[in-house]
Amino acid sequence: MIEVIWPDDFKERPSGDVLFASCDSVYFHEHAIPLIASANAARNDIHIHVVNPVEHVFSEIHKIAHQTPNIVVTFSYENTDLTLVDSRTYYASNRFMVAEQILEYADRLMIIDTDCLIMDHIEFPDGKDLGLFTRDSLPGTQGWEQLGTKVAAGIVLLTQDTVQYIKGVQKRVQSYGLRWFVDQVALYEQYIEDGWDKSDKFIDFNDMDMDWNFVEGSKIWTGKGERKYKNETYVNKKIDFCRMFEL
Repeated sequence: MIEVIWPDDFKERPSGDVLFASCDSVYFHEHAIPLIASANAARNDIHIHVVNPVEHVFSEIHKIAHQTPNIVVTFSYENTDLTLVDSRTYYASNRFMVAEQILEYADRLMIIDTDCLIMDHIEFPDGKDLGLFTRDSLPGTQGWEQLGTKVAAGIVLLTQDTVQYIKGVQKRVQSYGLRWFVDQVALYEQYIEDGWDKSDKFIDFNDMDMDWNFVEGSKIWTGKGERKYKNETYVNKKIDFCRMFEL
Protein backbone atom coordinates (compact mmCIF):
# COMPACT_ATOMS: atom_id res chain seq x y z
CA MET A 1 0.00 0.00 0.00
CA ILE A 2 1.17 3.53 -0.77
CA GLU A 3 2.00 5.48 2.37
CA VAL A 4 -0.04 8.67 2.42
CA ILE A 5 1.76 11.31 4.50
CA TRP A 6 -0.12 14.15 6.17
CA PRO A 7 2.03 17.28 6.65
CA ASP A 8 2.67 17.93 10.34
CA ASP A 9 2.02 21.66 10.00
CA PHE A 10 -1.43 21.14 8.42
CA LYS A 11 -3.89 19.95 11.04
CA GLU A 12 -6.93 20.09 8.74
CA ARG A 13 -8.13 16.82 7.20
CA PRO A 14 -10.65 16.38 4.39
CA SER A 15 -14.21 16.03 5.67
CA GLY A 16 -17.69 15.92 4.23
CA ASP A 17 -17.92 16.21 0.43
CA VAL A 18 -14.51 16.79 -1.14
CA LEU A 19 -13.07 17.10 -4.63
CA PHE A 20 -9.87 15.07 -4.94
CA ALA A 21 -6.95 15.10 -7.38
CA SER A 22 -3.35 13.93 -7.32
CA CYS A 23 -0.29 15.06 -9.25
CA ASP A 24 3.48 15.48 -9.27
CA SER A 25 5.31 18.71 -8.46
CA VAL A 26 5.26 19.98 -12.07
CA TYR A 27 1.52 19.46 -12.42
CA PHE A 28 0.96 20.97 -9.00
CA HIS A 29 2.52 24.23 -10.12
CA GLU A 30 1.01 24.24 -13.63
CA HIS A 31 -2.46 22.86 -12.97
CA ALA A 32 -3.32 22.27 -9.30
CA ILE A 33 -3.00 25.94 -8.38
CA PRO A 34 -5.66 27.14 -10.89
CA LEU A 35 -7.74 24.08 -10.03
CA ILE A 36 -7.76 25.06 -6.34
CA ALA A 37 -8.62 28.64 -7.28
CA SER A 38 -11.53 27.42 -9.39
CA ALA A 39 -12.75 25.21 -6.53
CA ASN A 40 -12.58 28.22 -4.22
CA ALA A 41 -14.68 30.26 -6.66
CA ALA A 42 -17.17 27.38 -6.97
CA ARG A 43 -17.22 26.82 -3.18
CA ASN A 44 -16.18 23.17 -3.24
CA ASP A 45 -13.71 21.82 -0.69
CA ILE A 46 -10.73 20.14 -2.32
CA HIS A 47 -7.93 17.76 -1.39
CA ILE A 48 -4.68 17.55 -3.37
CA HIS A 49 -2.25 14.63 -3.06
CA VAL A 50 1.28 15.23 -4.38
CA VAL A 51 3.68 12.50 -5.47
CA ASN A 52 7.30 13.23 -4.50
CA PRO A 53 6.84 16.95 -3.80
CA VAL A 54 9.83 19.27 -4.15
CA GLU A 55 10.37 22.09 -1.69
CA HIS A 56 8.56 24.81 -3.65
CA VAL A 57 5.34 22.77 -3.42
CA PHE A 58 5.29 23.07 0.37
CA SER A 59 5.88 26.82 0.24
CA GLU A 60 3.11 27.27 -2.33
CA ILE A 61 0.76 25.11 -0.26
CA HIS A 62 1.27 27.38 2.74
CA LYS A 63 0.56 30.49 0.69
CA ILE A 64 -2.52 28.99 -0.94
CA ALA A 65 -3.95 27.77 2.37
CA HIS A 66 -4.35 31.38 3.51
CA GLN A 67 -6.04 32.55 0.30
CA THR A 68 -9.08 30.29 0.03
CA PRO A 69 -11.74 31.95 2.20
CA ASN A 70 -14.65 30.07 0.66
CA ILE A 71 -13.45 26.48 1.15
CA VAL A 72 -11.22 24.09 3.07
CA VAL A 73 -8.13 22.99 1.13
CA THR A 74 -6.28 19.94 2.43
CA PHE A 75 -3.07 18.27 1.30
CA SER A 76 -1.22 14.98 1.56
CA TYR A 77 1.82 13.57 -0.18
CA GLU A 78 3.95 10.48 -0.71
CA ASN A 79 7.59 9.66 -1.32
CA THR A 80 7.76 6.89 -3.90
CA ASP A 81 10.69 5.61 -5.98
CA LEU A 82 9.54 5.72 -9.60
CA THR A 83 12.84 4.87 -11.28
CA LEU A 84 11.73 1.38 -12.33
CA VAL A 85 8.10 2.08 -13.25
CA ASP A 86 6.17 3.89 -15.98
CA SER A 87 5.79 7.20 -14.16
CA ARG A 88 3.13 8.54 -16.56
CA THR A 89 0.84 5.60 -15.82
CA TYR A 90 1.65 5.79 -12.11
CA TYR A 91 0.52 9.41 -11.94
CA ALA A 92 -2.69 8.61 -13.85
CA SER A 93 -3.57 5.72 -11.50
CA ASN A 94 -2.33 7.24 -8.25
CA ARG A 95 -5.56 8.97 -7.16
CA PHE A 96 -7.43 5.67 -7.29
CA MET A 97 -4.68 3.89 -5.37
CA VAL A 98 -4.80 6.35 -2.45
CA ALA A 99 -8.53 7.18 -2.47
CA GLU A 100 -9.28 4.57 0.20
CA GLN A 101 -6.99 6.40 2.63
CA ILE A 102 -8.57 9.78 1.87
CA LEU A 103 -12.00 8.22 2.52
CA GLU A 104 -10.86 7.50 6.07
CA TYR A 105 -11.60 11.20 6.63
CA ALA A 106 -13.95 12.40 3.88
CA ASP A 107 -17.55 11.21 3.61
CA ARG A 108 -17.70 11.43 -0.17
CA LEU A 109 -15.05 12.04 -2.85
CA MET A 110 -15.38 13.39 -6.35
CA ILE A 111 -12.14 12.28 -8.00
CA ILE A 112 -11.15 14.64 -10.81
CA ASP A 113 -8.21 15.43 -13.10
CA THR A 114 -5.62 17.91 -11.87
CA ASP A 115 -5.73 19.70 -15.22
CA CYS A 116 -9.43 20.51 -14.96
CA LEU A 117 -11.25 23.66 -13.86
CA ILE A 118 -14.38 23.79 -11.72
CA MET A 119 -16.77 26.11 -13.54
CA ASP A 120 -19.75 25.92 -11.19
CA HIS A 121 -20.53 24.55 -7.75
CA ILE A 122 -20.67 20.76 -7.78
CA GLU A 123 -23.54 19.27 -5.81
CA PHE A 124 -22.81 15.71 -4.75
CA PRO A 125 -25.84 13.63 -5.81
CA ASP A 126 -28.09 12.35 -3.02
CA GLY A 127 -28.70 8.62 -2.82
CA LYS A 128 -25.80 7.69 -5.12
CA ASP A 129 -22.73 5.77 -3.98
CA LEU A 130 -20.79 5.35 -7.23
CA GLY A 131 -20.54 7.66 -10.20
CA LEU A 132 -18.63 7.10 -13.45
CA PHE A 133 -18.56 8.69 -16.89
CA THR A 134 -19.35 5.61 -19.00
CA ARG A 135 -19.40 5.76 -22.78
CA ASP A 136 -19.01 3.71 -25.93
CA SER A 137 -15.44 2.66 -26.64
CA LEU A 138 -13.57 5.18 -28.76
CA PRO A 139 -13.72 4.47 -32.52
CA GLY A 140 -10.87 2.37 -33.87
CA THR A 141 -9.89 0.87 -30.53
CA GLN A 142 -9.74 -2.83 -29.83
CA GLY A 143 -8.75 -5.19 -27.04
CA TRP A 144 -7.25 -3.45 -24.00
CA GLU A 145 -7.81 0.08 -25.33
CA GLN A 146 -11.39 -0.70 -26.35
CA LEU A 147 -12.10 -1.82 -22.77
CA GLY A 148 -10.21 1.11 -21.24
CA THR A 149 -12.07 3.77 -23.19
CA LYS A 150 -15.47 2.63 -21.88
CA VAL A 151 -14.87 4.92 -18.89
CA ALA A 152 -13.51 8.46 -18.85
CA ALA A 153 -11.58 8.63 -15.58
CA GLY A 154 -11.82 12.40 -15.08
CA ILE A 155 -14.85 12.22 -12.77
CA VAL A 156 -15.49 9.41 -10.29
CA LEU A 157 -17.82 9.58 -7.28
CA LEU A 158 -17.00 7.46 -4.22
CA THR A 159 -18.67 7.25 -0.82
CA GLN A 160 -18.20 5.27 2.36
CA ASP A 161 -20.35 2.57 0.75
CA THR A 162 -17.98 2.17 -2.21
CA VAL A 163 -14.79 1.54 -0.26
CA GLN A 164 -14.93 -2.11 -1.31
CA TYR A 165 -15.35 -1.04 -4.94
CA ILE A 166 -12.21 1.11 -4.89
CA LYS A 167 -10.31 -1.67 -3.09
CA GLY A 168 -11.25 -3.93 -5.99
CA VAL A 169 -10.01 -1.30 -8.45
CA GLN A 170 -6.70 -1.13 -6.58
CA LYS A 171 -6.27 -4.91 -6.71
CA ARG A 172 -6.90 -4.92 -10.45
CA VAL A 173 -4.32 -2.18 -11.05
CA GLN A 174 -1.77 -4.11 -8.98
CA SER A 175 -2.58 -7.33 -10.83
CA TYR A 176 -2.38 -5.86 -14.32
CA GLY A 177 0.63 -3.66 -13.61
CA LEU A 178 1.26 -0.14 -14.82
CA ARG A 179 -0.04 -0.30 -18.39
CA TRP A 180 -1.62 2.76 -19.99
CA PHE A 181 -5.43 2.64 -19.53
CA VAL A 182 -5.08 0.33 -16.51
CA ASP A 183 -7.00 2.73 -14.26
CA GLN A 184 -9.91 2.92 -16.71
CA VAL A 185 -9.96 -0.83 -17.32
CA ALA A 186 -9.99 -1.44 -13.56
CA LEU A 187 -12.77 1.09 -12.95
CA TYR A 188 -14.93 -0.43 -15.68
CA GLU A 189 -14.34 -4.10 -14.87
CA GLN A 190 -15.05 -3.59 -11.15
CA TYR A 191 -18.20 -1.62 -12.02
CA ILE A 192 -19.47 -4.56 -14.09
CA GLU A 193 -18.36 -7.27 -11.65
CA ASP A 194 -20.06 -5.55 -8.71
CA GLY A 195 -23.30 -5.06 -10.68
CA TRP A 196 -23.29 -1.28 -10.49
CA ASP A 197 -24.64 -1.10 -14.03
CA LYS A 198 -27.92 -2.45 -12.60
CA SER A 199 -27.95 -0.43 -9.37
CA ASP A 200 -30.10 2.59 -8.60
CA LYS A 201 -27.23 3.77 -6.37
CA PHE A 202 -25.14 4.42 -9.50
CA ILE A 203 -25.03 7.71 -11.39
CA ASP A 204 -23.78 7.95 -14.96
CA PHE A 205 -22.14 11.33 -15.55
CA ASN A 206 -22.43 13.15 -18.86
CA ASP A 207 -20.75 15.96 -20.78
CA MET A 208 -22.53 18.62 -18.76
CA ASP A 209 -20.80 17.21 -15.68
CA MET A 210 -17.39 16.97 -17.39
CA ASP A 211 -16.65 18.66 -20.69
CA TRP A 212 -13.68 18.54 -23.09
CA ASN A 213 -15.02 21.31 -25.33
CA PHE A 214 -15.33 24.08 -22.70
CA VAL A 215 -19.05 24.64 -23.17
CA GLU A 216 -20.73 27.31 -21.08
CA GLY A 217 -22.91 25.72 -18.41
CA SER A 218 -20.87 22.54 -17.90
CA LYS A 219 -19.54 21.91 -14.39
CA ILE A 220 -15.98 20.78 -15.13
CA TRP A 221 -13.72 21.82 -17.98
CA THR A 222 -11.02 19.22 -18.45
CA GLY A 223 -7.96 19.98 -20.56
CA LYS A 224 -6.81 17.00 -22.59
CA GLY A 225 -3.70 16.73 -24.73
CA GLU A 226 -2.63 19.89 -26.50
CA ARG A 227 -5.90 21.63 -25.64
CA LYS A 228 -4.67 22.29 -22.11
CA TYR A 229 -1.94 24.48 -23.58
CA LYS A 230 -3.39 25.75 -26.86
CA ASN A 231 -7.14 26.22 -26.47
CA GLU A 232 -7.64 29.94 -25.84
CA THR A 233 -10.92 29.53 -23.94
CA TYR A 234 -9.41 27.08 -21.48
CA VAL A 235 -6.04 28.80 -21.16
CA ASN A 236 -7.53 32.26 -20.60
CA LYS A 237 -9.90 30.94 -17.93
CA LYS A 238 -6.98 29.18 -16.26
CA ILE A 239 -5.00 32.44 -16.23
CA ASP A 240 -7.99 34.22 -14.67
CA PHE A 241 -8.10 31.68 -11.86
CA CYS A 242 -4.33 31.89 -11.29
CA ARG A 243 -4.66 35.64 -10.70
CA MET A 244 -6.71 34.89 -7.58
CA PHE A 245 -3.58 33.85 -5.69
CA GLU A 246 -0.49 35.80 -4.70
CA LEU A 247 2.41 33.35 -4.79
